[in-house]
Amino acid sequence: MTSSGNRRRTWAVSLLAAGLLLTACQGTPTPAASTQAGPPESPKTDVTASPGTTARDGRIIESAGSQACANPALDDIRQKLGTVAAQIQAAVPSATEAQGVKETDCTYSLAAVPQGQDPDAGNALTISKSSYPDAASLAKVELPRLMISPKAIDEAGDRAWYARNQLSSSTEYVLESVSNAVITRITLAVPVQAPAIEDPEAKLTALLRAS
Repeated sequence: MTSSGNRRRTWAVSLLAAGLLLTACQGTPTPAASTQAGPPESPKTDVTASPGTTARDGRIIESAGSQACANPALDDIRQKLGTVAAQIQAAVPSATEAQGVKETDCTYSLAAVPQGQDPDAGNALTISKSSYPDAASLAKVELPRLMISPKAIDEAGDRAWYARNQLSSSTEYVLESVSNAVITRITLAVPVQAPAIEDPEAKLTALLRAS
């Protein structure tokens, strides 16, 4: 009994010593980094690029005085869209050219935007124009594009369509028109919880005529 008890005490002491040695080797544990993250920032423009140069995402940066987004004017947009455009901001322009197709986007935020950040596409008016070099290149484009249950409308160019796209976080009112090898797409996007826009088709058609 005495021999067996001694062996148990010796084994317990050995385990205790091993545990102390392992703790010393590991050192003081480093506190785990916090996994709580703040809200994601909206994409930032390449503010270091000079006007006329190509940004990292392939866009051609235009100067603040560019005429690419001169029409319609902000006052015209407010008048035609009404309450939803009460706080509309100046357009953020971008332009690209590839294989003879020139594309210009004018994005007008419907709310104030922190300096150095792009407008939230889910709360903005976007007017895009794609100019094709000839009818053959235009014919390759399948129209209308990215529309849920589009309907053809009259008196809005050679051909035109209107649709209401219900997305998970926003509602898009979209008009797409083609005339003289130019496709114009107007998208009015508002947060999903925002009130419905009254007579959006007529309002976007009026914007198209002013563009």
